[in-house]
Amino acid sequence: MGKKADYGQGHPAFLEYAEQIVQHKEYQGMPDLRYPDGRIQWEAPSNRKSGIFKDSHIKRKEWWKKKAIAIGVDTTENQWISKTAKLIHPTMKKPCKRCGRIMDLRYSYPTKNFIRRIRKLSYVDESFEIDSLEHVLELIKRLVLKYGERVFDDLPKLLTCKAVNTFPKLEKDLDIWLNWIDSEYIPKEPSMLSPGAMANPPDRLDGFHTLNECCRSHADSGRWKENLLSYTTDRRAFEYWVDGDWVAADKLMGVIRSDEIVREETCLYDAHEGPCSADHIGPISLGFTHRPVFQLLCSSCNSAKNNRMTLSDVRLLIQAENEGEKVASWYCKTIWDLRKKDVTNNETALRLSKILRDNRHTAMSVLSELLKEKHYLFLSTFLGLHYAERSVRFSTINIENHIVSGEISDVRRETKYTQEQKARRMRIGFEALKGYIDKEKRNALLIINDEIIKKINTVNQLLQSIPTEYKIINDKISEEFSKAEPSDELIREIVDTIPKKDNEPTNFIIAREAIQEIMKLVGEELSEMWDDERYVRQTFVDFD
Repeated sequence: MGKKADYGQGHPAFLEYAEQIVQHKEYQGMPDLRYPDGRIQWEAPSNRKSGIFKDSHIKRKEWWKKKAIAIGVDTTENQWISKTAKLIHPTMKKPCKRCGRIMDLRYSYPTKNFIRRIRKLSYVDESFEIDSLEHVLELIKRLVLKYGERVFDDLPKLLTCKAVNTFPKLEKDLDIWLNWIDSEYIPKEPSMLSPGAMANPPDRLDGFHTLNECCRSHADSGRWKENLLSYTTDRRAFEYWVDGDWVAADKLMGVIRSDEIVREETCLYDAHEGPCSADHIGPISLGFTHRPVFQLLCSSCNSAKNNRMTLSDVRLLIQAENEGEKVASWYCKTIWDLRKKDVTNNETALRLSKILRDNRHTAMSVLSELLKEKHYLFLSTFLGLHYAERSVRFSTINIENHIVSGEISDVRRETKYTQEQKARRMRIGFEALKGYIDKEKRNALLIINDEIIKKINTVNQLLQSIPTEYKIINDKISEEFSKAEPSDELIREIVDTIPKKDNEPTNFIIAREAIQEIMKLVGEELSEMWDDERYVRQTFVDFD
């Protein structure tokens, strides 16, 4: 293909894109295209004061002006140069120089205002995740697939802005609406959406910033969002890798958000006025199951409680266990069983919470070791994908002592949305686990010893010896998730090949038992640290 751009480290996808651009007919005649050694001169900043290319910025601006005139753009108009860059770009998509993520250069991604409008819809609950880097067409599709035709009635309210304030009377058909948004709404550059990368001619050869929106915040200190992104990634890692009926739990969270009777209920603490949010009695961030049972807390109390337990929480969890419910997930059961009866007040409840955080960190680290070895198929069996095969509704909603539960009725479902849910859970689950691994600074204790290392090695050996048919599936998953932007379509095809627990290879069963043995060793060691200063010295918030 010729020499690739070499003006600093860049993602291979971007370097390939750069070469394709300079060879494209629309950019022929671009001044000072290459260095003497053949490297692409992609950037031509205006503040360059010396060197053979000190005048490249001026030369290229003149090139852009001639190009604008040639295609009929009035160069006396505002933003004529960025308009030209958009009109001549061959695909209106480009990979990010840093991470390789391909993003639409059109106004296609939700702004804070747009996200805020979605969150205000009465039926949209906390379980509906919104990513500012998700294309609006995918976001709208997920909204309709999850909440049904009522979304169509709200689309004009969500999308209206100065550029688009009148809407056609369209049928309640997803394809029709997506086509209109793509062909009519997006081209008007509405303020509810933003582009994947800002225009920047003549400084950049193709006329767009080299970093897409996915990475601009990392490079621009004024847009730094590390803490928020870190929190979101961690929360997803905790939620996606615990046990529990996440479909029913998400459904009940939606009921709590939208049901008028529930919204009138007061907060568990001090009867603060509602509407209240759904609080897990056993925090999933500590390893408790994602159960469709929640207590009602106002936003300030929920925020203050964070991921700690109270004495009341522990008592309620023990009561639920006595009634036959599973409350402790696969990695926290040992330490929970060993120490739950030692919780006699809020101080000891907080002490157990702190220990459970270190227990969780060790569990995530064990999973990360398996991820590094690319055991994707085995790890997928921890994500509870089978829950998506049911359509859940609550025939009755029970509210007692600020606790909301319900009678579940469900039917088996095999629809396109089933695959959408499974694929999304799988993609986000692995993204979250990778993100957790990549975060270096954590105030967490890792429990590790020779016996645990030996058992991790045993698990790796077991998973390397699975039958060929499963190796093939694992390689497909691994190949897809090694990409900067895995294809949702291909993931949807893959999820159907993941074995159910009653049809999985024997090595998976033995490997899972070995992981349980690892977490038993971790739980026993942490239990011995019950009186350690690390856990005892912490202050606590009294909610009673």
